[in-house]
Amino acid sequence: MIVRVLGTAGVHAPGGAAPRLERKARELLSILTVRAPAAVSLDELAALLWDDPPPAAVKTLRAHLSRIRSALQAAEPGADVERVGRDGYRLALPPDHTDVGRIAAARARARRLLADGRPDSAAAVLAEARALWWGEPELPDTVASAALRQGWRQERRLLVQEHLSCLAAGGDPGSALGELEQLTAADPLDEPFWVLLVRALHRTGRQTEALRAAAAARAALVEVGLDPSAALREAQAEVLRPAPPPPDAAPAPAVAVTVRYATGSDGSTAYTRLSDRGRDLVVLNPAMLTIDGLLDGAYARAALAALAEHTAVVCLDRSGIGLSDPLDPRRAPLDQWVADLRRVLDALAIARADLFANFDTGLVALEFAARYPERVGSLVLAQCYPRYTRSADYPYGLDRSTAETLIRDTVSPADPAQGVDSVAQAAPSVAADESFRQWWNRLGRRAAGPAVATTIRTVATGTDLRHRLPDVTAPTLVLHRRNCFNVDVGHASYLAAHLPQARLQTTAGTDALWFTDSDELLRHAIGFLTAPG
Repeated sequence: MIVRVLGTAGVHAPGGAAPRLERKARELLSILTVRAPAAVSLDELAALLWDDPPPAAVKTLRAHLSRIRSALQAAEPGADVERVGRDGYRLALPPDHTDVGRIAAARARARRLLADGRPDSAAAVLAEARALWWGEPELPDTVASAALRQGWRQERRLLVQEHLSCLAAGGDPGSALGELEQLTAADPLDEPFWVLLVRALHRTGRQTEALRAAAAARAALVEVGLDPSAALREAQAEVLRPAPPPPDAAPAPAVAVTVRYATGSDGSTAYTRLSDRGRDLVVLNPAMLTIDGLLDGAYARAALAALAEHTAVVCLDRSGIGLSDPLDPRRAPLDQWVADLRRVLDALAIARADLFANFDTGLVALEFAARYPERVGSLVLAQCYPRYTRSADYPYGLDRSTAETLIRDTVSPADPAQGVDSVAQAAPSVAADESFRQWWNRLGRRAAGPAVATTIRTVATGTDLRHRLPDVTAPTLVLHRRNCFNVDVGHASYLAAHLPQARLQTTAGTDALWFTDSDELLRHAIGFLTAPG
């Protein structure tokens, strides 16, 4: 049995057992369904059903409620309209027994699939949801219900937008084009559909048409005095940038690296040297990226190759990650990671190196440079911070409770389907790239277990190195993407203002990872590292 109200309202049962309802009863059923599981008072029902309720409004309402109850129970014993309190009524049905509930569940399921990097599966779920939405809800034509009607029109529009967005991000973006073209022609001021049209055209290889669509959208908005949004500007910029690999591209082939070990009395650290030209540069990759998997991914491989053309690149696995020894629970993790870096420099007989750090490894680079200033030639800090969370005297970043929730929901969410999408957090520009997502998740699974992952994120979000900044005397380039999703640009401003020899360079982009969407960032980094002096 299902109660349908998105279109002509009624109770539908196998064999057509439920009696048909007259117009006013159908409107009442629609109100109860769209408001479920909340109760609605008789006074509110009367105001919604009539602009000027008749004297017998309450009696009439109760008669309609009785007819609805009879129709429900004829279709399925136990279905009911419950009385709540003195004069409230609510539909007593499981959500999956109404079209409204099924569509809400489908949208939630599609969001989880999309967060998991499965836009085609999400699109299929949303297509089924759209098929359930037969038409306008059968709501009263009254002043009081006008807002309710408008709200459900907007809900239908959002469902269409979510579906087309998944199609545009999936394996067949061209399947969204026909409807997007109709929607933008019908309402040239509906900017989100223009954004999807530009992206769908771009992903089907029709770059000229994508640029024309972006121009048409801007012209329509400017004509009525509106400025194009950041989303439209970014969609246009995507067309002008080299396109990422398509979602169904085969995973990048693995690249063999020679792994060596720097061993001391307190453990062994795995490292590799990727090139031998120019000044020594240690690249401290963020999170749990390992040297045995780093060059398997197209983005990381291309970015490291660009650095290796100008510098002698060294990468390492921090203690607890990848091929290096486990973390010693008796010692502070940051101390061990600083020791890893010194051990590798000693093994390679490097007296003085440049350091390139990103996100949480900025803490390692800053602490190392403060302890051993003679060992550091210069620093490049990309999307880094001296502390990640806000405090009374530091207005940047997340509040601590949010950071703790983020750690939990990333590493070990109570419901895995509701966990944080770490790809969308770290690199929104490639969130729809299935090959990147598979590479990222594969590295995360083999790099470290949940306990170490929690430790890494706890250190990343709980460490405060502001007091160490005056001791970092090496020339420093602070790089930061202006619209970085995961790291407040205020962190970069603070670093640049409080490090003795630092300058700030902001770039376009949203990603916290240094090696995705990396052309502009690398240009500034290489220019800094290869400058004379």
